[in-house]
Amino acid sequence: MNRFVKNNLVLIAVIGACLVATIGLVVWTTMLYMQMHQYIAETGQLRESIGALIKKTPAPVQGNIPLLEADRKLYNRSARQLRLAFGHPLRSALEAFISVVRTTKGEKITLNDFKKDLLAEWNKSESYAQKELNYKSFQRNFPNWTNAMRAFRTAAEKATAEPISDDNINEIFQSALGIPRRLGGKLDNLQRLMNNYRNGLLEMTKGKIMFDSEEATHFSFAAPLAAASTMQGGESSEDPTADYPVIAQHWEILSDIVRRSCDSGIHSFTSFRRRSIQPEKVGGFDVFHYSIGLTGTMESIRKLVGILDQAISDNRVYVVRSIFLYRLEDSARTLLMPEALVTDKPNIDVDVSATRPGGRRNGRRRSESESTQPSEEQRKAQELARRQAEELAQREKSLPYYHRSGYGEPVIGRSDICRAVIDVEYVMESGDGN
Repeated sequence: MNRFVKNNLVLIAVIGACLVATIGLVVWTTMLYMQMHQYIAETGQLRESIGALIKKTPAPVQGNIPLLEADRKLYNRSARQLRLAFGHPLRSALEAFISVVRTTKGEKITLNDFKKDLLAEWNKSESYAQKELNYKSFQRNFPNWTNAMRAFRTAAEKATAEPISDDNINEIFQSALGIPRRLGGKLDNLQRLMNNYRNGLLEMTKGKIMFDSEEATHFSFAAPLAAASTMQGGESSEDPTADYPVIAQHWEILSDIVRRSCDSGIHSFTSFRRRSIQPEKVGGFDVFHYSIGLTGTMESIRKLVGILDQAISDNRVYVVRSIFLYRLEDSARTLLMPEALVTDKPNIDVDVSATRPGGRRNGRRRSESESTQPSEEQRKAQELARRQAEELAQREKSLPYYHRSGYGEPVIGRSDICRAVIDVEYVMESGDGN
């Protein structure tokens, strides 16, 4: 044995080294396998945890709770400010009132607290007469009520087209605070409101915008109003007085549209149409639909749409859904069919100088010699005009084409006078919401 070892010492050393290496590789492989198996198990656990978290709403981390609360308050404040744009045009007038009014103790009061107290006093009774008495009693809590109402009126006159007087200022103030404007439940009051609005709008548009039809001057409401339940379009209600606040709101919206139209430069109104008395309910908002016919240039129509879009700065939201345009003058026919101008005009001239005593003008057909033989003065004038035209043409040819007169002007549709029908919606919050 010893002899075998001595004779094969190198072989035994090599076999021993290989054996040690093999054992080391086996151990290393086993360790890697166990580590990989552990990773696989952890990956499976993480997938299960992620799936469980996806299926449920995890609780926020404790450190993030103050940040989430701050974000919530910021979003709520921004949402309230955004909602003010939907149908609260007298908000600035109410703020002017609150900035002046003081309690009997000389203290200030916030608009929300004032509104809450007033509505609580107003809703104590179901009788309209008693409500008015409660309103008068509520005023005694504020010694400088008259001065505050004066501030409200000054600001409100800038925000609404309705003529404000001592007779209607309290109704306008109450309406701005969310109290329905029922006009005492009397048809005469409603008719007076409509007449005041209509007369004010006709006076406002005088010299600025014309009306192409008598119907347009009624702004989609029949006049005179025979009965509250027989509005234009056939709408009716079991309780006609329930429509009074909505009718008053219609006139307030239409008057604002007309007031803004006076700054657009349009020529005339042709019609006013509304979809119905009651607005469409969309979520927490009321949507009033109107279709307004008018005439004007393309520029003035675009300007009107822009003015309506910018009304959001006054807490009014208008949505222009569509615009239909119709040409009133077809200049393309003049360009492409010049012979139509000749055939359309009768060969009859009216001799203005030959007027009979009765005021009738002597129309006669020109003879062939009169129409074809110009006088000496006419020939000289024609020759001078021809020379001037030739000189102008020569000067035009010497200029670059982009400097020549008429470059860039439309050839087809040169006239911008159009008749347009604009479908517009007015969006406001349902209920009071002020």
